[in-house]
Amino acid sequence: MTLRLALVLALLAPGIAVAQPSFDCAKASTPVERAICGDARLAAVDRELASVYGALLGKLSGPAKEHLTNDELRWLSNRGKSCTAELAWCLGNRYRLRLATLKAAGEGEYPSISEQALQQTGKVKAIAYEIDARYPQFDGSGDFRDLNKYFAKTARNGAKDAIPAADVYDPREQTWTYDQSFALYRPGPNAVAVEVTSYIFTGGAHGSTNVSATLVDLRGGSSVEPAEVFKEGAPWERSLTDMARADLKKQFIERPGFDDALQPDKFDKMLKESDRYLFKADALELIFNQYEVGPYAAGIYRVTIPYARLANLLRPDGLVQLAPVGEGRRR
Repeated sequence: MTLRLALVLALLAPGIAVAQPSFDCAKASTPVERAICGDARLAAVDRELASVYGALLGKLSGPAKEHLTNDELRWLSNRGKSCTAELAWCLGNRYRLRLATLKAAGEGEYPSISEQALQQTGKVKAIAYEIDARYPQFDGSGDFRDLNKYFAKTARNGAKDAIPAADVYDPREQTWTYDQSFALYRPGPNAVAVEVTSYIFTGGAHGSTNVSATLVDLRGGSSVEPAEVFKEGAPWERSLTDMARADLKKQFIERPGFDDALQPDKFDKMLKESDRYLFKADALELIFNQYEVGPYAAGIYRVTIPYARLANLLRPDGLVQLAPVGEGRRR
């Protein structure tokens, strides 16, 4: 057993007491560890993550096992550096995304995807800024160079927008922030869907959150358009448009949105944007960001369409595959 592997196992070894997270709270020495020990929900999700991680590690060997070990150490390090304020929210979000990523990595051949982080702090005149941008890097055997450049560039551009210009004029003490995270999903053995969530605040009344999705073909290393998922010639665009519009009208009852955004000319145009198609394990999720179909206060709208409803539209041997009858897949 390597030293790195031994360290990860020591940090994530399943706890014995039900009230405990995956580590001994009597030895908790950092604010993050103490926060987990003081919150039953965080302790529970910490145990769950340790279990999922341990199960996946036990299935791997050689370079794949070493890759997962290194990535888990990197994730633990990033968690400790970034979660310094609003600990419960920060940690809950980190664990939720990490669980989705580990579960996706275990559904099929290990994809060798690591978490990279761009973390930076500074101050320009009266304005401080904090950058915490995490993004995926595909380390597999395919040619992922262009894809990796895209994810790294997205993180850099978001960070750049949150750093005040040298000639900024605002005497108020404030902090600008850029936070970016990601989660992975496995709609089929040869595909991974990447969900990137970013939040930026550069002054004003409030910040802005954005979610985007990318479907990746693990065999070739390229991103995939929705049209490549559905049967050629099938009326999938019209079907999805009708389903999404009907679902949003129901959501507008509790969270009023913009009725004019559902007009055919506007709505059809939105549904042609590939970055709103998030292909999860069991369902397609269509993402509508703030202001697109509703006011800021309404937040992000999501329309979930189970693959069972799309069975006649999906390519039978495509990247997105239906689970066998009677066998549900994890989301």
